[in-house]
Amino acid sequence: MRCPYCGGLNPDTSQYCVRCGRNFTSQPTANAQQPVNQPQPTAYQPVGPRPYPPVQPARPVSQPVGNRPYPPVQPAQPARPVTPPIARPAVAPKPPQASPRPVPPATGPTAARRPNRHYNEPLTGLPPIPAAPEPPAPFPPRTFAQLKQLKEGALDYTVLNDEGGYGKKKIIRIAFRRCAPWQQVATLLKALDAYDNNKFDTLTIQGVYNQEQSTYAFTNGQLIFDRNVRLGSQTQQRFQIETDDGFSTEALRIVLAE
Repeated sequence: MRCPYCGGLNPDTSQYCVRCGRNFTSQPTANAQQPVNQPQPTAYQPVGPRPYPPVQPARPVSQPVGNRPYPPVQPAQPARPVTPPIARPAVAPKPPQASPRPVPPATGPTAARRPNRHYNEPLTGLPPIPAAPEPPAPFPPRTFAQLKQLKEGALDYTVLNDEGGYGKKKIIRIAFRRCAPWQQVATLLKALDAYDNNKFDTLTIQGVYNQEQSTYAFTNGQLIFDRNVRLGSQTQQRFQIETDDGFSTEALRIVLAE
């Protein structure tokens, strides 16, 4: 049998619908007459003309390429008259002019080259170095004992100035004849022993064989004695000795410390 509610197929002996689960016992009897709903008459409405849909403007249909109109032909413009180029008058080339030869500048008297020596020392006519005996100790000295032995060959000298210097530095200038390098060192050591004073920390002995005007110029060697030279925690005495003027190729430089 079919369910009167959902139309599902069920066994004949079932009381409930397998599909929707409704009870068949509550189904109204077939003999009961149900009221028939009769359709009520509807009022007559006159049928008028129906409105037409709005008419849309037709789209322009594109014409094939072959049927397209050609663009209007423009009238040809008259050609412009061609003006010939203006001929410029030919200019005759100028004859080459002879350029004046450069005149070298007038050369005046050339300045005399300053000699690479001290002020009053002539370039020529230096007093010759007389032949010196062999030094009493190895020269240049390498120890203080060898340095002190050189004083045996010291020469006589003349004090030129012993008031130079400032503070604890003193400069003494002495003059003696031109001699060999080891004799210069010996003579400077001799002058140092004569002017050594504990109140000066630095003593400078300069030797010359001419009367040079410069205070710091020397031609016969120079000795600089520093009394208190600090080297770490030690205090040393240092000798710095130069022979000749300190710049010549034969000049020697000796540095000893004790």
